[in-house]
Amino acid sequence: MKKTVERSMTKANSGSFRDPSSRVYTIDLPENGSSAIFRGVDNKTLENFKKLQTEPFYQQLEIEKRVVKTKLCAPDDPVAKEILEAGWAGVMQHEPVSIVSYSYEWSFAMLRRAALLHLRILTDALEAGWTIKDSTPFNIQFEGTAPVFIDIPSFVPWQEGEPWLAYRQFCCCFLTPLMMRSHLGINHLPLLRSYLDGIPPVEAANFFRGFSRFKRGVASHIMLPARVEKRIEARERDAVPAQDRSQRKVSRKYVLALVESVTRLVKSLSVNIEHTDWSEYDKTHTYDDEELQAKKGFVQKFVQEKKPYCLMDIGCNTGTFSKIAAEHADLVIAADGDHDAVQKLFMHESGHSVHNNILPLVLDLSNVSPNQGWAGKERSSFDSRANPDAILVLALVHHIRISANIPMALFLDWLRSFNCDIVIEFVDRHDEMVVKLLQNKTEQYLDYDRVAFEHELKERFKVRTSKDLKGGKRVIYHIEPQ
Repeated sequence: MKKTVERSMTKANSGSFRDPSSRVYTIDLPENGSSAIFRGVDNKTLENFKKLQTEPFYQQLEIEKRVVKTKLCAPDDPVAKEILEAGWAGVMQHEPVSIVSYSYEWSFAMLRRAALLHLRILTDALEAGWTIKDSTPFNIQFEGTAPVFIDIPSFVPWQEGEPWLAYRQFCCCFLTPLMMRSHLGINHLPLLRSYLDGIPPVEAANFFRGFSRFKRGVASHIMLPARVEKRIEARERDAVPAQDRSQRKVSRKYVLALVESVTRLVKSLSVNIEHTDWSEYDKTHTYDDEELQAKKGFVQKFVQEKKPYCLMDIGCNTGTFSKIAAEHADLVIAADGDHDAVQKLFMHESGHSVHNNILPLVLDLSNVSPNQGWAGKERSSFDSRANPDAILVLALVHHIRISANIPMALFLDWLRSFNCDIVIEFVDRHDEMVVKLLQNKTEQYLDYDRVAFEHELKERFKVRTSKDLKGGKRVIYHIEPQ
């Protein structure tokens, strides 16, 4: 477990500024890289939360861990006093999540699970006379494979006659990317990385042509809104004043029916897991049983001795070694660039795991999520969010060097920046997988051999121990920073 340590300076979160009713503040705990999470709120939000805490539906959501645990801080609390001086009426403290991840790092099944959580919470809130004013996936995080809602100030009392105010945002951020992947097979991740506020209807409509427009949900949730928005834009361009577009008043029953209809639609969406080298890696790897057990034994010994708080398995495939690490680590970040491999891991862990401490993420390891959003600081890079104290890099170096054309020195520099112990596997050029990668490439990888790799490795790390595998075609190392 993490130790309690002295806090460092309170700072406003760079991704929390769009809602003027509150602001998130973090207090870094430098010794273990964790943070305490506080939120300054205005008077209206403070009063809303006091009422919300007494609501049975909210208390049940907290018991079920569907919303993050939150409490009000006493005004004389040292941290609260510091935040109150910034002009806020009250201060909340949220239980921190293990690591922040973003929807453009989630597989289809993860985005769908997050969408269904949001809809379930919204339904419970509406039935109790409340609503949720925002519908962005940035308000949801994953603890292992379990989504949790973190934006407590989004709960507000429902006003009589009020429609589902965040319906468009839900469609842009959740429903549209899910339908694009399910109906058209389009990769939703780069689109969500580009459209941080979600994919707008006018843009989404361009992807649906011919009979695809008649796929379930497309006409009502994409094509019609796109047509309406285009008509509004045409009427109000240039100096033409904006018209009053107040929506007609509706009953709570009507809003609940819409939410239920969208819930059924989201539940109906699915994708098939395609056969790729990585989605079937647990069956198609090139190790015989004895060599595979030797590799597993090396990794198991490492994690048993290290007992890391956070282990990162980069290039995890379907999580064979992530699952071994999960037996001895508090948290495992299992990252891979193959969507279907990560999807398969998430579905297995969410359905079978008793640990729930593996967070599967889809990451192009040659182009991980960068700093972006307002001023390049609103959404943090993956590197700055991940703070592992152990890393697994198994059978990945040859893909980084030969497939992505990234020099080994640069890749090892990146690994060194995490300043932690690593288990790394080198696949020599005589291994059949490297021979396959080089088959149709011009030879420009003369630096790719074991001697060159070990030279670069020892420039940055100390080799604690190593073991040859597959008759010397592969070698696995336990290394620590120099």
